[in-house]
Amino acid sequence: MAEAQIREFEREHLDGALALFTAEGWDTYYEDPERTVRVLTAPGSTTLVAVEDGEVAGLVQLQSDGEIQAHLSALVVGEAWRGRGLARRLLRESLARAGGMRIDILSLAESFYEGLGADRRPGFRLRPADLEH
Repeated sequence: MAEAQIREFEREHLDGALALFTAEGWDTYYEDPERTVRVLTAPGSTTLVAVEDGEVAGLVQLQSDGEIQAHLSALVVGEAWRGRGLARRLLRESLARAGGMRIDILSLAESFYEGLGADRRPGFRLRPADLEH
């Protein structure tokens, strides 16, 4: 088994990315594949995939101002590739390519990020339906 190669996301990686999103139950990504391509290639977005033996093993997407801050939009590693440092490699490489001094994260995977040394910060997520009342 060769080490995963980190590459920019391209349309050829879509099926592998959709498989990762489906495995995690991220329906907003897999319900409309064309929208997902637009999202993952949007201006201001840095999306990388880890490819191992021709399979998409992981994906990261950052939104960044290119100077100070970056926001993590997606980070997913397939179950077969977990525990090998791939998520850390994806985060490191995406920040280097996107530019910025930090990554801000909202996540349910708190123990994973604390294990990387992240500072805990409170945060919130609003959806359009939340703002209708």
